[in-house]
Amino acid sequence: MTISPASVTLTLPQTSQLTAATLDANGGALAGRTVTWSSGSANVATVNSNGLVTAVAAGTALITAQSEGKSGTASVVVQLA
Repeated sequence: MTISPASVTLTLPQTSQLTAATLDANGGALAGRTVTWSSGSANVATVNSNGLVTAVAAGTALITAQSEGKSGTASVVVQLA
């Protein structure tokens, strides 16, 4: 699984859309897979069920997308305006 973009920098109170691509063993795209999103630091950045990241406070958060036992991550840096 890959997440695009792999890293993003936001300024409060910006948002950014992340996209997850589920891939087979050969790197081919798999359609129709359910993806679950989570933030490792929800006090810095939150992520909704569609991959929309919202800046909450200055810092760094690791956003994870999971599907069928596979996962990918993206780094989010939040800066003060």
